[in-house]
Amino acid sequence: MTSAATGWWVAGSLFEGCNCELLCPCHVSFQQRASYGFCEAIWGVHIADGAYRDVSLDGLNAAVAAYCPGPAMAGGNWRAVLYLDQSAPPEQEQALLNIFSGEEGGPWARIAPLFANGRFETVRKLQILFSKESRVRKLQIIGDGEVGSLEVEAIRGADRQGVAKIINLHNVIHGLEHVMARSNYRIHDQVLRFEGSGKHGLYSEFRWSGP
Repeated sequence: MTSAATGWWVAGSLFEGCNCELLCPCHVSFQQRASYGFCEAIWGVHIADGAYRDVSLDGLNAAVAAYCPGPAMAGGNWRAVLYLDQSAPPEQEQALLNIFSGEEGGPWARIAPLFANGRFETVRKLQILFSKESRVRKLQIIGDGEVGSLEVEAIRGADRQGVAKIINLHNVIHGLEHVMARSNYRIHDQVLRFEGSGKHGLYSEFRWSGP
């Protein structure tokens, strides 16, 4: 485990929705073409526990929304927006910004170079509400009204009791088991505006760390 005094680590729930059909080809590999030749995506993050050096990050929420012109996400030039929890004081805000910008290593250091100019187009600090219940994960981003939302509901497995999972698939930011889901999502903001329903979704329990 990375020492909180010298590095950082966070663990919690990560879930996503995008305009691709189930299963999103980009989730398998950024080299794959998106279902419709471009990608509109939202990642919701709830940090159950974690620390950035000596700063606790327990209970914080964040979200990343992105538009990728395609045809594959590996082509880069994404327009990306980072939403940070407005309840975070300055030291937590800076810690989250360092993690998601990739400046402190970890998985986002591999994703940030795909952003246009290698950085988020904007960073907004708003109220972010997270809920988790059985097979459902929800996130609301609230500013002057609802700026965005993401809801994913797991697909039932063949036994009709458990959920359908993807295992043994490498992914930079997700945990080892990816639960397949359907998503409803919406972003109506100054930079990005898109929405969809009944599209690709999934969730996992993640753990990230950096030096």
